[in-house]
Amino acid sequence: MVKNKIYKIVMFLSLCCLTVSCDEDLGNYDYNDINEVVFGGMEDRYSALLGERFQITPQLSFTQDEIANEDDYEYEWLAIIKSSQVLPAEKETFLGTEKDLLLDPVSLLPATYDVKYRVTDKNSGVQWTKQFFLEVGSPIYEGWMLLCDVDGTARLDMLSLIDGEYTPIVDVLDYAGSSLKLEGAPVNVYCYPYEYGFYGIYVTSEGTGTTKIHPETFDWKQEYYVSYEMVDPSIPTDFQADFIQRSCNGNNTSLLYKDGDLYYYLRVYQYRYSLPINILPGERKTFKVAPYVADCFLFVNILYDMDNQRFVRHVWNTQSCSLMPDGNLFDYNTGKDLVYMSRVEYNGGEVFSLLKDASDKLFLGRIGVGWFGTFSQNFYDEIPSDIAADMLKADHYAVSPEYGYIFYNVGSQLYQYDFNLRQSKLMVDKGNEEITLLQFDRTSPFDYSKKLNVFTYDAANENGAIETYTVPPVNGKIVLDERHDGFGRIVSASYRHR
Repeated sequence: MVKNKIYKIVMFLSLCCLTVSCDEDLGNYDYNDINEVVFGGMEDRYSALLGERFQITPQLSFTQDEIANEDDYEYEWLAIIKSSQVLPAEKETFLGTEKDLLLDPVSLLPATYDVKYRVTDKNSGVQWTKQFFLEVGSPIYEGWMLLCDVDGTARLDMLSLIDGEYTPIVDVLDYAGSSLKLEGAPVNVYCYPYEYGFYGIYVTSEGTGTTKIHPETFDWKQEYYVSYEMVDPSIPTDFQADFIQRSCNGNNTSLLYKDGDLYYYLRVYQYRYSLPINILPGERKTFKVAPYVADCFLFVNILYDMDNQRFVRHVWNTQSCSLMPDGNLFDYNTGKDLVYMSRVEYNGGEVFSLLKDASDKLFLGRIGVGWFGTFSQNFYDEIPSDIAADMLKADHYAVSPEYGYIFYNVGSQLYQYDFNLRQSKLMVDKGNEEITLLQFDRTSPFDYSKKLNVFTYDAANENGAIETYTVPPVNGKIVLDERHDGFGRIVSASYRHR
């Protein structure tokens, strides 16, 4: 114990002496100021457009160098993308080694970047850094993708949203310098989050087949063909789908329709388009499925078996279909032909279906879909015969997600059917303009998803347009909010979201 106490006392005295020595030693060194960089003429945040010219000219001054010869310093510009959807090796982009930054054109993909501007004094080796944010946008960043028919040949136009304003871009593939040249008649365009880090913009034409384009640059390479997402090696490279549609449960899952068969893609389980899913367990033959998919988000799609005239369901993560449960208002084995079907947000989420029997009577059925694929039949009624006769002539249909009104057009006349009043009302007569498409955009923010989009074409002036309408309650006349024209004859449209 005595030895331990003596040891502790000695150590304490030694530390005290060392501390005093250090304090007394402060005057033994000369401290000299170094040449510091002062960054001027620079902002904390910049905006630039892909493909456009962008320049920053810093005003540099130095605390100990009035001449400021550029050769006495080294410069470096480095951009680091602020996105979790980019691989670590792809996060940094070297921009240059000059005093000024000149990007002509900007080749950075649209995103937010943390940019570091480094200036190194060659004499001292000391480096100084100025940091700022760079927001890179694009004229093709967001907006409506419009697949048009121009003299029988497909052309992809775009209604681009830039700084809150819509701007028409005719032949956006040519505008973006894409290597993809569409051939043959237009078929379909569709946008959805295909894969983590790669947004899917699918374009189909009869001479090209079905392919994605790069979501940022719109460029193209052969691996973007949808055939590369399919299992069967005998599928032709330029395979043509009738349409692709997002499946239930949202992103990274979809259904591909071709000639009455439906194929399933599910990224999380590595399901690629393989065998048709339009078959029931225990049955040896596929049935022909109608070209409508009611994707109900909550783990189930509702399909229609045209061969056996019945509704069936496809449950998430399964590669076949199953029968519907018993209904309380109508038999899911309807014995009728399906005219139209769509899932909308009305009344918490319902599937609207129009069914025609052998005597041309038309019926409206509404199926409620709850959590994890529970079903309720909410409505079933025959549509009055005089209205049904017109509805069966309709070119296009769309259902209001807010009020459940059924919109349909016969030629240039647009009607609205109210199933509660069992009445139809003329909303718009476009005269010499053809109505080529009707659509509510379910994927848009809620307020915009309630807007009715009417696509028209004036053949005399070769002018295609998109009109957006507000749908009021109590059968009020729809109100035109905006119109954009200058396109081809629009046959398919899909919104590219951010």
